[in-house]
Amino acid sequence: MPLKFRNALCTGCHLCELACSASHWDEFAPLRARIRATVEPQTADCKVLACFSCRDAPCIAACPEQAISRAGPRQPLAIDPQRCDGCQVCVPACPYGAMYFDEQTHYALACDMCGGEPQCVRYCYHQAVVVAG
Repeated sequence: MPLKFRNALCTGCHLCELACSASHWDEFAPLRARIRATVEPQTADCKVLACFSCRDAPCIAACPEQAISRAGPRQPLAIDPQRCDGCQVCVPACPYGAMYFDEQTHYALACDMCGGEPQCVRYCYHQAVVVAG
């Protein structure tokens, strides 16, 4: 099941980013997270976003190295770091802005649902991020 974002509940605390980066990289590094929380400075509106496994997944079609795949429709993306050459073509291909690029490893990042136990959901105390279903 993909993630569901309830932005009206988001406080912009960034715990989702910290949980994600800690889960994947063993460090608190929001820029390495596969989820992003933003706060609009003028209005203080908060929004959280990660790949929600859209049907068409234009990032998959855009990848010239065929490094992005998934097990089936609406399943989390898998990015093969051995195939990803860091071209970043997939990043602008995502119409939602939910594909990211890791400057340290030089490959693309997208939500992989933490292997079935998304840590962003676990640590989002306001329940702005939940598993859809």
